[in-house]
Amino acid sequence: MKKRITVLHHKYSLEDGHVTPQIRDIPGYRGVFVTTGEKQYREMSPFTSVLPLKNIKKNPKLLQLQNVAAVHIHHGSLSPKFYFLKEKYGVPLFAGFRGKDATAYPKKSQKNKENLLKLFEIGDRFFPVCRHLKKEIMALGCPEEKIRVLYGGVDLSRFNYRPREWAPGKKIRILAIGRFVEKKGFEDLIRAFAQVRKEHDNVKLELIGQGPLEAAYRRLILKLGIEDSVKLVPWVDYRAIHQKYDRSHIFCAPSVTDAEGNQEGIPNTLKEAMATGMPVVSTVHAGIPELVDNGVSGLLVPERSVTKLASALNDMVEHPDRWDAFGKQARGKIERDFNLKEQLLKQKRFYDEMIAKS
Repeated sequence: MKKRITVLHHKYSLEDGHVTPQIRDIPGYRGVFVTTGEKQYREMSPFTSVLPLKNIKKNPKLLQLQNVAAVHIHHGSLSPKFYFLKEKYGVPLFAGFRGKDATAYPKKSQKNKENLLKLFEIGDRFFPVCRHLKKEIMALGCPEEKIRVLYGGVDLSRFNYRPREWAPGKKIRILAIGRFVEKKGFEDLIRAFAQVRKEHDNVKLELIGQGPLEAAYRRLILKLGIEDSVKLVPWVDYRAIHQKYDRSHIFCAPSVTDAEGNQEGIPNTLKEAMATGMPVVSTVHAGIPELVDNGVSGLLVPERSVTKLASALNDMVEHPDRWDAFGKQARGKIERDFNLKEQLLKQKRFYDEMIAKS
């Protein structure tokens, strides 16, 4: 029996999430997660094939024994620890760029810029998650011929389409999901929601996440007097998140560029919400306009404009008759351009293209 070709993978943690299929489910390839420290180990991890980087360094023959054909680092900023695989053993090196690694990371220090310049020189393929980040890494010195845009896909069998309906007298539920950090724009959303709440007493906002700004959000909610209409929920397990989408009417992703220059690529939660047929409100930020067609599959407003964000949310709340049209267009966009199966096949083609040469 022919031995499967192995690609080593590395990301921040072993937890389940949006990157999991890009490691486990590439047709024709076996994905092995490489850890760089004991802190990365997690119970209930979806990854069963795990290999510590220190073991490879001690015994390079593992590369041959595991039939390793390439290494894929899913955040460009994490690549330096893996350069030796290319430099000493000729293993093709791939790196993804998901947001911070292409925006805030190179701004922090000259060393970070030099790390990326070296990566662009020795790396074989680079996979930004949107065209916006392609432009960002090209501006940093990445050769265009090495770049292949690879959108993160949505499992359409997991996020089923359901037209959103509302019965008079019932609450209209607005949902937002993400880490409680500046670039998610949740402070703007809380302030905008307070304006919406002044005009509509039938709205509820649910913020799902965790992070350093949680206490500040809670103080702001109390200050604005909307604690009876806003609920902060601890992080929901990725395998159960679809239930939150199903119970909500409107999704909001008010992403902003933070003080360090950190940007999103395209929020995966926004794609998933659209896949379920939920009307969405978001911002003209990074790769989001590649996903949301303003006025067709959702509404887009400028970053950090609380007034315009409130206006867009009011528009959605006041016109539930438009939800179905937005939702159908949103689902169609995901089916055409962000279908997980198609994106995994594209990833396979990108691998084949380079691995065949080596």
